[in-house]
Amino acid sequence: MNERYRLPVVAAVALVAVVVVVGAVAAFGSMGSTAPTAASTPARTPSATATPAPTPTDPRSTPEGSTRAFFQAFALARKADDPSLLVPYVTSKDCNAYLSVSAFLGGELAVNRASLLTVQRLDNMTSQVAGDTATVDFDYTEGGYNIDPSTGKATETQSVLAPVHVTATVKLVGQQWLMDSYTSHP
Repeated sequence: MNERYRLPVVAAVALVAVVVVVGAVAAFGSMGSTAPTAASTPARTPSATATPAPTPTDPRSTPEGSTRAFFQAFALARKADDPSLLVPYVTSKDCNAYLSVSAFLGGELAVNRASLLTVQRLDNMTSQVAGDTATVDFDYTEGGYNIDPSTGKATETQSVLAPVHVTATVKLVGQQWLMDSYTSHP
């Protein structure tokens, strides 16, 4: 095989393997589920591909961890202009958090721009839990630079923005806390 094409071929094979594994999890993950009884209250749960079962180290096991995981996924989504990377961390594709990110990334893609975060801090985090809803407050600082999405090359110099205060609402879905909405306050 020509050395020039080896890396793209390996990457393509790896991508196909990931798609097959995710498909298998989706197909076989729901085989053991049972229907809710009339006495139980049905809970809205994401699909098996959207939210894997939590592990003891799953950041979505706490409101704070879930919030951090959402913003880390947002950083990855910004580089790829791909909001689907947030699906495992949101209550649904119809929630405010997902729609907000999707609209932002759509705007970035429309002007052929993505961004790379080099600084992302969530400081002074506090949370208040009321049943299956939690409010998480924190100071958010981000920095980085815009890139050309097709080449990955920087289109500007790096900058760090002033911190903003963010209030996030996360909801308990099954055993996982998932982002539902967030607002920033200057």
